[in-house]
Amino acid sequence: MTARGLHHIGYWVDDLQVAVGQAERLLGIGPFRIAEHIDMGHFRFRGEPAVLDHSAAFAQWGPVLLELNQAHRIEPHALRAALDVRAGAVSHTSWWVDDLDHERAHMELNGCALLTTAAGGATADWFDGGPLFGHPIEIHQPTQMVREMWDSLRAD
Repeated sequence: MTARGLHHIGYWVDDLQVAVGQAERLLGIGPFRIAEHIDMGHFRFRGEPAVLDHSAAFAQWGPVLLELNQAHRIEPHALRAALDVRAGAVSHTSWWVDDLDHERAHMELNGCALLTTAAGGATADWFDGGPLFGHPIEIHQPTQMVREMWDSLRAD
């Protein structure tokens, strides 16, 4: 895949249930699918083992998905700063590709440093926003499980 169209946008929230209710009322979207304490699998920050224990809620929002994220535990502290974890902040924008290794090289060549890698239920890298974005970018090479979850949101 060569297109890099917006697939979803994520925000950090303090209370996932409250944020879901607010999004349902304000945006008229839902239902949300909630994933508690997402398994990040083999997760690294700048090449070193790290922890990103968070829960997320997903819903279709027009042509894109909305992801709300509540952080539970993040280590090291530099990861929290790199992801700008604070209520209301954009946690990331995201697209997906068929070849994550190729996209990683493309992103780094264009000034977006690799922040995290995850290989578990989802296979995804996060990059800093580089010269274009003031927030991280998440790029998925979606597993079958992730594709099925995304498809189920569109079906609701």
